[in-house]
Amino acid sequence: MSRFPSTPPIGLEPKPWVFPATTVHELSNGLTIAAICLPSLPIVQVRWAFKSGRLHESIDRLGSAVLLQTLMRHGTKELDSAALAEHLDRLGARLGINVSIDSAMVAVSSLAKHLPHALDLVTQVALEPRLPESVLERERANTIQIHHHERTQPDVLTSLALAEAMYGNHPYGRPLTDELGLERTTIADIRALHGAIVDPARAMLVVVGDIDPERVIQDLEERFGSAPSGTAPIPRTPESPAPMTQSIRLIEKEGAEQSSVGLGMLAVPRKHADFLALRVANQVFGGGASSRLFMELRERQGLTYGAYSSLDCGLYEGDLSASLSCAPSKTAQAVTELMAELGRMGAGTLSSVDVDHAKRFLVGSFPQRATGLGGVSALVNAAWLHELPEDIWSGYQTRLDAISIDEVHRVSRAWFRPERSCLVVTGTPEAIDAVQAAVEPWNTPISRTKS
Repeated sequence: MSRFPSTPPIGLEPKPWVFPATTVHELSNGLTIAAICLPSLPIVQVRWAFKSGRLHESIDRLGSAVLLQTLMRHGTKELDSAALAEHLDRLGARLGINVSIDSAMVAVSSLAKHLPHALDLVTQVALEPRLPESVLERERANTIQIHHHERTQPDVLTSLALAEAMYGNHPYGRPLTDELGLERTTIADIRALHGAIVDPARAMLVVVGDIDPERVIQDLEERFGSAPSGTAPIPRTPESPAPMTQSIRLIEKEGAEQSSVGLGMLAVPRKHADFLALRVANQVFGGGASSRLFMELRERQGLTYGAYSSLDCGLYEGDLSASLSCAPSKTAQAVTELMAELGRMGAGTLSSVDVDHAKRFLVGSFPQRATGLGGVSALVNAAWLHELPEDIWSGYQTRLDAISIDEVHRVSRAWFRPERSCLVVTGTPEAIDAVQAAVEPWNTPISRTKS
């Protein structure tokens, strides 16, 4: 008999979880403002989010967005680096900055009583960063050093090759940094990139925490209603990557203590109708420690410490990928079993138990994504960025629970396609020899290189 009760004891029945009420208002200049009251703790987060990011990077300046993200911490038009740090420390505030492929964000978290100061600081950092040329060389040298180190790691080499194989010349396939691009980037390039990203017409300003939403919305409208907008260029929608055909890339890495294995396929953008069912299918495949990949490759066969898959869906494209690391002597067998699991997914052989367990996990774990100010703010930001329905989060668990096994079978057959996948393996020459011998009978194009 299980030690765990099937239902909670009397008095401990769980309350239905409801996403916090969100007040959203769009200003005449295009800026979207949102306010969410979370009164459980006397704290707030203010977040500027922009519907632009590394898509604005020039192909010969790859890495300029990383430098921009770093330099934005070095002060504002009114505050130098030391003064900005002092203001944040005095408020007990935290500053977060991120420039991703599709978007960019700047956030400050603080006590609720410091909301006006937090709003001032986050707005200065987001809209008027100092971007001092005096620290560029130092940050460039640090970034190049990180770039060099990463290129010695088998998992990074695998990830880079997999992204290129899936996306080709599409921006989603480009590396985050490139040594020549970093060396070429000037302070003028960085300031131009900031100007291309920051535009209230393609921005959202979110305030979450112990606040009065109506008052916050009114204050934000008065402050930012006349902000100039439409000044930055709209990024051109990239052409879709070419359809994939099955391929294998083998990378020799002398002295590698572990082999790195990656598998990737193109999928869907975030707003695609197949997204939720595909998320369930991915959970079955490799989304956790009870997934098919983990149970077969680790628990039953002891080939790896862990094998996982992920679904990464952006504004324009998306992909499914799986990854694992293993001992060189086990690489060929791990590759064979990984591809066998992919084949079973593509055949739509999921059981009702597989699907029910996956849905139960996704439904049950979703509220944890909305715990804390950052989680709520990120979800509101994502709904705006991907133009999702207004009730996307309040109805998310219900939609997940309603997905049928037939839907999951359909998306599995449509997107888990061995004939449209790329396999990348990085390891010692001996491990690569064994993999090549194992995959040659598959009649799949194989490329082999040395790192």
